Amino acid sequence: MQHSAQTDVAVSSEANKTVVRRLFEEAFNQGELSVVDELWIPDGLETGKLNVVALRSAFPDYRRTIEAQLSEGDLVATRWTARGTHRGPYQSRILDRTLGPTGRSFEVPGISFHRIAAGRIVQAWVVGNDSAELLAQLNALPRSEVRAPH
Repeated sequence: MQHSAQTDVAVSSEANKTVVRRLFEEAFNQGELSVVDELWIPDGLETGKLNVVALRSAFPDYRRTIEAQLSEGDLVATRWTARGTHRGPYQSRILDRTLGPTGRSFEVPGISFHRIAAGRIVQAWVVGNDSAELLAQLNALPRSEVRAPH
């Protein structure tokens, strides 16, 4: 069997995407905090766990579905859709206040970029959590204030 640098990159790319898929499925979708210990930014473990607990407390049926995923080098880009029902207090950073449960369902798009090193997420950038679109669907913002991207 011939081994090449191209094969190594493909294997590494798939392994990096798997790290993010596991984070989404096991932590966000199932609430398994142990996967945060295994995969998340080493100096941000408590923050990572608090984020998972906060989301799953506010939206017990929270589900993040991967729509598309690309990997290049140590960077993984993931386009996803989050769905859930607002059944517990939700702390909005945008509004700087806690929203009481509304019972309203939501479906919002998001995108994440994760940098992976040695099988762990070492940096993360996320757009979609606490978005104006989410807040409008929870009735926390008038829909007239939410504009579609151009």
